[in-house]
Amino acid sequence: MPPRRGARRGGGRGGRGAGRGQPEAPPVAPAVDPNAPVTQADLAAMEQRYQDMLQAALAPFLAAQQNQAAPVQAQAVAPPAPEEAQPVPVQLSAEAKHLRDFRKYNPKTFDGSMDNPTKAQMWLTSIETIFRYMKCPEDQKVQCAVFFLEDRGTAWWETAERMLGGDVSKITWEQFKENFYAKFFSANVKHAKLQEFLNLEQGDMTVEQYDAEFDMLSRFAPDMVRDEAARTEKFVRGLRLDLQGIVRALRPATHADALRIALDLSLPERADSSKAAGRGSALGQKRKVETQPDVAPQRTLRSGGVFQRHRQELAAAGRTLRELPACTTCGRVHGGRCLAGSGVCFRCRQPGHTADVCPRKPFETTPPQPSAAQQGRVFATTRQEAERAGTVVTGTLPILGHYAFVLFDSGSSHSFISSVFVQHVGLEVEPLGSVLSVSTPSGEVLLSKEQIKACRVEIANRMLDVTLLVLDMQDFDVILGMDWLSANHANIDCFGKEVVFNPPSEASFKFRWAGMVCIPKVISAMKASKLLSQGTWGILASVVDIREPEVSLSSEPVVREYPDVFPDELPGLPPPREVDFAIELEPGTAPISRAPYRMAPAELKEFKVQLQELLDKGFIRPSVSPWGAPVLFVKKKDGSMRLCIDYRELNKVTVKNRYPLPRIEDLFDQLQGATVFSKIDLRSGYHQLRIRDGDIPKTAFRSRYGHYEFVVMSFGLTNAPAVFMDLMNRVFKDFLDSFVIVFIDDILIYSKTEAEHEEHLHQVLETLRANKLYAKFSKCEFWLRKATFLGHVVSSEGVSVDPAKIEAVTNWTRPSTPAR
Repeated sequence: MPPRRGARRGGGRGGRGAGRGQPEAPPVAPAVDPNAPVTQADLAAMEQRYQDMLQAALAPFLAAQQNQAAPVQAQAVAPPAPEEAQPVPVQLSAEAKHLRDFRKYNPKTFDGSMDNPTKAQMWLTSIETIFRYMKCPEDQKVQCAVFFLEDRGTAWWETAERMLGGDVSKITWEQFKENFYAKFFSANVKHAKLQEFLNLEQGDMTVEQYDAEFDMLSRFAPDMVRDEAARTEKFVRGLRLDLQGIVRALRPATHADALRIALDLSLPERADSSKAAGRGSALGQKRKVETQPDVAPQRTLRSGGVFQRHRQELAAAGRTLRELPACTTCGRVHGGRCLAGSGVCFRCRQPGHTADVCPRKPFETTPPQPSAAQQGRVFATTRQEAERAGTVVTGTLPILGHYAFVLFDSGSSHSFISSVFVQHVGLEVEPLGSVLSVSTPSGEVLLSKEQIKACRVEIANRMLDVTLLVLDMQDFDVILGMDWLSANHANIDCFGKEVVFNPPSEASFKFRWAGMVCIPKVISAMKASKLLSQGTWGILASVVDIREPEVSLSSEPVVREYPDVFPDELPGLPPPREVDFAIELEPGTAPISRAPYRMAPAELKEFKVQLQELLDKGFIRPSVSPWGAPVLFVKKKDGSMRLCIDYRELNKVTVKNRYPLPRIEDLFDQLQGATVFSKIDLRSGYHQLRIRDGDIPKTAFRSRYGHYEFVVMSFGLTNAPAVFMDLMNRVFKDFLDSFVIVFIDDILIYSKTEAEHEEHLHQVLETLRANKLYAKFSKCEFWLRKATFLGHVVSSEGVSVDPAKIEAVTNWTRPSTPAR
């Protein structure tokens, strides 16, 4: 059917049929009287207008549907030309929008390969970086990430999605990460990467390769590089020894500074290696490379660009020193300002010395030599050289648990240990990566091929680490050189003969010179015979070990029948007893808490060990008590440290227990006629008595490792001796003043004959077993004819004061200066 030629587009209506049978202009409605009644004709007209409007609105959609249903019919019968429809924009879902934005950052795909776990970790990190920049909502992260999984990654996700519920919209990003890491980057892999970072050293890598590996692995040990100082220290510690000493001496403030210095130092070496590589590749076209012997690599220690920065800048600009004009002051060719007559060292630019005696002379640049070893230097290897140097300090220090004669030498490039001392003590060594050639003041050259890492040196109750190179030395066991002194911020006071340490975040401490006391030399028998034949004086001395042999539990009569009374450790919490330890406070007392004391690193290490032991035994437990006492250590006679709680503030407000402690004189009055004695010392006696439940929070103590409280009686509480004395009197009440003396946790058994003593021992040990009280066998003595007890010596002859207790008074030098 041909289109109607009279049809026009309706002014306000789109689509076909909207204006059929209508005039060109819409009719103008006449004015309507609002008060006129509505007739049936009016309602019909309103309904017709509504139908026309609805038809006009639906016309485009009906036309589109007809075109799809009958395209042939639409071609045969062309309808009237409709009004051009406006394009309808596509409405994307929120998920599609986020995915579109995510793809703009070109994220990488992950194929699920498990050959390189680091690749999986880096992929997930890059995905999270994109999320952070595009501010992706949490509920869209998983859907975006899984879109870029492929191959094995897709297969893994299909299984993981089912395990997590099957609805990806309800799976959180943290759940996805947890499952992803469990599959592709497990805790074992992360721990292995952490260990790899801990053991990272430069070795045969270039500085660039070492830095790249350092950056890659440091991501797995954020706690070790938590700040710039820690990051710098770890980076420097892993450098080769020839670079490490110089980098430490220049004290870089940041990791970037340390990297720059190390790169400058390695410039000549890289240039040499590149030239050698060029020559090798050229020669390789003509002949095969000869096989080299399997020896340690040897390198020449050079300072590179650190001390010749100006020369490098000129070289970078295409010039050399030979192209510079001669200096008008000194007549020589050099870069920078002329130092002639300025009174400063030409080498290090510091006043007070000249270049020939510069402390940094060992680091000067030397021409490359094909077989030269690393260069080091010491200013003194013998006692005579140390006395001549005048810039060194000596003393005796414990190193790895053995006392060594130590030399502090700022002129030594490295730190060394005597090969004789290593063999004598039996220390384990490991080979150096390259041979170190060390020059001495006498012109002698010594070679070092071995090292000992992480040696612990104790100075002023602080433990410091040092790497020692094994060297053949005569008078000194250890030399602490510039590498160690600079790393520990140490300064040598030549006049005061002391070494002052100024760590950045700790209080300063010092080591004072103890005089030149060398360990006697050991000579061979042939040399001794020769010296004697030449008239040398000889003194013969013999050494006798007067220490008594150790006594075992099985060798003691009677006692060996009670091994359970002498355990190596307390078996656990003590049982409920007739007496419990109570802490009665003065009325109106509020809880008292004090800040913890500072501890040295060695004390912190020991505290951590003892704290764990107390927790394992159940003697302490974590606390939320408002009370808190500080902790400190007191050294015992054997050198070990005793953990003490400072309960002084608590003791001030505690009601004192007036239970009487016996007078020592009264105790000894019972010993008349006794000839056989035995002493028993309880093991950690106070810990064998519980604290009343309501008073446990009052024993709380504070530390950097947490807040804890004692379940058993602790040392330092004001009423502890009286309460424990009360317990012991109740336990041994049938034996007191007959054959037993008790003073707190010390027990003395006395008898007139050995037969009686055997019976008395049985009764006392049975009593200890019945009450589950335990003794320390190493501090007990049995079957004595003379016993030391409470500072006195008791025997069949009577009681006397222990000479060891009054030795200091009896040996007091008589005053020679009259008092004014």
